[in-house]
Amino acid sequence: MEIRNLKDTALPDIVASIAEAFADYFVPISADVSYWQKRLEAARVDFARSYGMFDNGRLAGFILNGIDTLQGKLTAFNTGTGVLSAARGHKVVDKLYEYALPRLLDSGITLCSLEVIDQNERAIHVYERIGFIIHKKLHCFKGRLQTIAVPGIAVEQVPYATLATAARPYDAFYSWDNTSAAVQAAGDRYRCYQVKRAAQTVGYFILNPETSHLIQFEVITGDQADLQALLSGIAQVIQEVKINNVDGSRMELLAALSAAGLENFLDQYEMRMPLAGSQE
Repeated sequence: MEIRNLKDTALPDIVASIAEAFADYFVPISADVSYWQKRLEAARVDFARSYGMFDNGRLAGFILNGIDTLQGKLTAFNTGTGVLSAARGHKVVDKLYEYALPRLLDSGITLCSLEVIDQNERAIHVYERIGFIIHKKLHCFKGRLQTIAVPGIAVEQVPYATLATAARPYDAFYSWDNTSAAVQAAGDRYRCYQVKRAAQTVGYFILNPETSHLIQFEVITGDQADLQALLSGIAQVIQEVKINNVDGSRMELLAALSAAGLENFLDQYEMRMPLAGSQE
């Protein structure tokens, strides 16, 4: 077996390995190449700093790293790790990280991060063995918004630039695929909206119309009671929604989403590992 970066590996070959590696995963995984092209672009994946283990030319295991700044640190975010069933039991992920870490460090990376489903005890054990520790818990929701109609609510679609300043203070609450950098990397694939009550802007939300995912949504008045107004505004645009990775510390928001009839169907951990030898 040989380990090398993925810059010369065709995307359809990578997607075929993703689909096979996750065939028995906790949630269904798409095998559509166009979906993954958009998904990996938004995740800022750098194939030169993503790595695969090849068995007779076939991609048998991989780490797909998005590269960007996370809370001031140049970070490699593992947006997908997979091992084909025939290669399991050989510590492929350990070997991939053993190969990757010095190369990431040499390229200026000071932090590695990833997300893992909290029920995936085997993967959590592997990541802890490599050196990752749990940083925070994340909650995922889906369902039909059952909101109380709030009078005087108006929703206006706006360019992201209109929201950027208001959104920046909340960036620390969002996971890799939902940060402002992810929104900007997605280009025009997302729709951005302001929610107003009378003449006052109550909040905003950002929607992926292809998947019905709410990427970001925030009250900007400082009054969490305005969550009802924000959710009422969202429901004017879309009612069946999916929300990934709500920060576990946001108790009022979590309660409001449950009260709005959404199902907390999945939980994840964000795990982090500072790189030894970095100056951070």
